[in-house]
Amino acid sequence: MKYAWIIVLLFIAGLFIGPLWEGNTGYMLIALGNYTVETSLVAAVIMLAVAIILLRVLVGFVMRLVRGTSWGLKWFGERRTSKAKTALTEGAEALVNGDLHTASSAFNRSWQLRHDGTVALFASYAAARNEDFAQAREWLQHAPRPGELALAETLFTLQQDPQQAANRMSEIQQLRRDYPRHPQLLRLALNAYQNLHRWDDVIACLNDADRLQLLSETERSELLEKAYRERFLAAGREGQASLATHWRNLTRDNRRTAPIRRAYLAVLKIYQQLDAADKVAARGLKRGDLKLAHLLEKQLLVPGPELRDYLQSQLKKQPEDGLLLQAMGQIALLTKEWSLAERALRRSAELVPSRRVWLDLAHVYAAQGNSQAALEAYEKALRD
Repeated sequence: MKYAWIIVLLFIAGLFIGPLWEGNTGYMLIALGNYTVETSLVAAVIMLAVAIILLRVLVGFVMRLVRGTSWGLKWFGERRTSKAKTALTEGAEALVNGDLHTASSAFNRSWQLRHDGTVALFASYAAARNEDFAQAREWLQHAPRPGELALAETLFTLQQDPQQAANRMSEIQQLRRDYPRHPQLLRLALNAYQNLHRWDDVIACLNDADRLQLLSETERSELLEKAYRERFLAAGREGQASLATHWRNLTRDNRRTAPIRRAYLAVLKIYQQLDAADKVAARGLKRGDLKLAHLLEKQLLVPGPELRDYLQSQLKKQPEDGLLLQAMGQIALLTKEWSLAERALRRSAELVPSRRVWLDLAHVYAAQGNSQAALEAYEKALRD
């Protein structure tokens, strides 16, 4: 401010000294009714500048006096409050409409007019949505009871850098106990547990995820299958008996849950426990716990006697069922019964063509040495 006044004074001095140096100060006649004022142009400019300065000083003095009165304080306070509320409303509307920049600007205006902790919370949320986490944390310091906002700070940290979860796991666990129904915290915790391979924690969170409707049916099924698959793999590394014990220790309802049963079936195949896999697949299909389409897509069928007998009995009832034919074709492929596999898969491709059935048929043709037919089947698989 000091330098600005110096520049203004130098400018005025230049206006005054320059014309005097040239010997021509200009001329101005001001007529107002019967009164006239004669002055130089330079003097008129200087007087105008002085008048403006004096007027600003006088207005400032009057305003200070007015603000010192009770009614003045009330009037100005209500005016600032009204402007602050208007800015807050504008910010909230912009936030709802996804205009984060406008929302942040409006919340900042509202805060300048009135230091309201609610505005700080809105501004913090808008900054976080805009991925400006440093600004979001700064706004949190102005929120009501900032010491109680550990949840928000943790959410910002995990959004900004998910790798921080490994160092803050105890904090995440405590927040999950304190806020079991917080959807954003639960989603971030699920991501952290998966990245850190904490599959028991993933499974423990799924009931809360169901109550909050956080995951779609497909997302939940895939996550449940993945978590139990990892658990079964860990048990299987300790031996066949450990894997079987882990399976038997599950509740009956869990053993009949399709994603869990598929996970167990997949791990049995990985560890080449084909007799057990045969029983798990066949009995799951008989009871309706498993769907044949899922087993086909994930290639979970095994060439065991119980499963084969079940499929043959079903084919006698429904000889033109494309999925049953595909299943018989896959089992024949596994046992290298090429002729049976070709007939079953070719008919399945006619009834229910899919990428999986064309790939299986291409495999059969390639094993038979029919490269042209195999190539055509591969091309059809790419188109489906």
